[in-house]
Amino acid sequence: MFITDRLEAIQYDGTNGEHIATEFLSNTTVASDDGQILRLVDGTNDPEIALDNWVIRRALGGGLYMYLGTYPDADFKARYAPLP
Repeated sequence: MFITDRLEAIQYDGTNGEHIATEFLSNTTVASDDGQILRLVDGTNDPEIALDNWVIRRALGGGLYMYLGTYPDADFKARYAPLP
């Protein structure tokens, strides 16, 4: 039997930086977003997300989400499989 935490992903398309910062992740704000690189401030990692990269989160409960990492499209598809 295989089990895993529920993970969720969203792809940065150059226009959804504010959505990623304020709705997809919690406790992050946009430092800058030029449509090619999204720079976030979270007080710990301060992630930078390149265009077309995928952002992975894990739910912590209570409407909070933890940033887990960012992957280029090919790496994301090789590592993760979407579930219905």
